[in-house]
Amino acid sequence: HIISRLPATTNAAFLSRRTIVSGSRNSAINTRYSNTCFSHPPKRLTSKTMMSATTSSSQEGLSDIGRQSTTTKISNNHQDNESDDNDFLRNSNMPNWKERIDISIAKSRKIRGSNYVQISTINYETMEPRCRTVVYRGFLKGMPFSAVKEVLLDGGGMESDVEETVGQAEGDGVSKENGYDCVMKMITDVRSNKVKELEMFHELKNGGKNANTVEMVWWFPKSSEQYRISGRLQFIGSNGPLYSYTDDATTEQNNNYFMAERKQQWGNLSDMAREQFYWEKPGIPHSSSLEEVEESKDAQPPAGGRDEDGKVLPPPDAFLIMLLYPVKIDYLRLTDNYRQIDEWDWSGGGGGCHWKSMRVNP
Repeated sequence: HIISRLPATTNAAFLSRRTIVSGSRNSAINTRYSNTCFSHPPKRLTSKTMMSATTSSSQEGLSDIGRQSTTTKISNNHQDNESDDNDFLRNSNMPNWKERIDISIAKSRKIRGSNYVQISTINYETMEPRCRTVVYRGFLKGMPFSAVKEVLLDGGGMESDVEETVGQAEGDGVSKENGYDCVMKMITDVRSNKVKELEMFHELKNGGKNANTVEMVWWFPKSSEQYRISGRLQFIGSNGPLYSYTDDATTEQNNNYFMAERKQQWGNLSDMAREQFYWEKPGIPHSSSLEEVEESKDAQPPAGGRDEDGKVLPPPDAFLIMLLYPVKIDYLRLTDNYRQIDEWDWSGGGGGCHWKSMRVNP
């Protein structure tokens, strides 16, 4: 209305200037939003939409808090698992349990207690199961393949069948290339029940060449995965393996490897952990009388397993490395109820010894 009352020349100049300014503003706006994911400028918040959001928040209960984030987390884990499987499927290979558990360990590395596993055995005197929690301390590296054969070959005439498929690995360390890179390391005391139970097993089974001696359960809460690992136990003491699964003695090369691993693991322990192997015999009644207390004071274990100069003492006879050689793994993932069975196969089939993986119903 005001513009229409202005002189014609003024009116034209004003409209021309307004068009230029308006055009430049629109161009700036369009340029700004063209660089975003919006195809058009977002709608402005109105009082009505703000009130609606406030009302929704005020109606949220304690049971609803975090529900969306939990669902999102499960969804993300499910998508991660599908992505991992798809990557392997593109290569036309189903990932075996070792490839899976390496990923599970990496995802849970920062969770305290994620390396605690459960080991179950059998007391052959009473035929009762025994279960306890131990600390997983890593997979052995560079292990001679001949040491694996000494534990896993059942002595049933398979040696000649596998000689050609694994012969090229002799003298080499165990690796992904020759198949068996999954010997699991833990520690224990020679006076523990686990050692007695394995001794009874070997006596009853005459060496137990074709049977498993233990099952481990490892649960990963971050990825909702469970691994049930069946296999054979081996204890390494001050003179090498305590028991042999074969009729042949452990070779000098394998024994040297085991001794080096035992010494290194002893040095890697904390002072408190080393002290435990100097304690009195486990399982006997605790000293309570004054005389017994005074006697025990005179026989105090070396602090931290160190000498007077602070150097770490050699490992005592009570200290053992406990090795688990897996042969069958039952894997379950709860996010999508995926289950898989892996079994170690000596037959080779032209491709050397390997893990046979099969998906099964949960």
